[in-house]
Amino acid sequence: MNGTWKAGFVVETHGAEETEALGRCCGALRPWGFVLALRGDLGAGKTVFVRGLAAGLLEGDEIEVTSPTYVLQHVYRGRDATLYHIDAYRMSGGAEEFEGAGLRDCLNDRRGVVCLEWPERVEDVLPADRLEIELEHGGGDTRTVHVLATGVLSGALADALAQRVGNRFKLENFLGRPGPAVPPAEAAPPSLS
Repeated sequence: MNGTWKAGFVVETHGAEETEALGRCCGALRPWGFVLALRGDLGAGKTVFVRGLAAGLLEGDEIEVTSPTYVLQHVYRGRDATLYHIDAYRMSGGAEEFEGAGLRDCLNDRRGVVCLEWPERVEDVLPADRLEIELEHGGGDTRTVHVLATGVLSGALADALAQRVGNRFKLENFLGRPGPAVPPAEAAPPSLS
């Protein structure tokens, strides 16, 4: 990952339901105008996170989110926002190919949120201030999710997300599961200043 990180946190998810819930919580924060650069190996949960983000952002609208690997982009429209889900895995021409495919316009949509899988393929088109979300395989269905901000605005978004679900205790309660009676000391929200 490139850039100077202004804020960030790490949370572990146990299963697709929790990864999706993390995305839903992010979408509920209404990150209009943001680019979320989603990094991780095949099967790490990038599209699962986007499915949750769509549910939170485009609330009330039943939307079936699928991977745009073969079509490059899926566009999901809600009442107040548009979600652009782009998969750059098959792009080898960098920024020129990205622009040639007509994808640059979505980066300027103030009521849009761009989720870009495989951003390392088109690094030159990424805005300086964006949210980087890296999903790493753990054992079984466990994922370690790194949420990193590259600027002031994305730092505020990362901070707001950390305040909502920045640790196992909060994530379990967000899902409506009984968490531990008292969160362990290491589960305290990180300082994002």
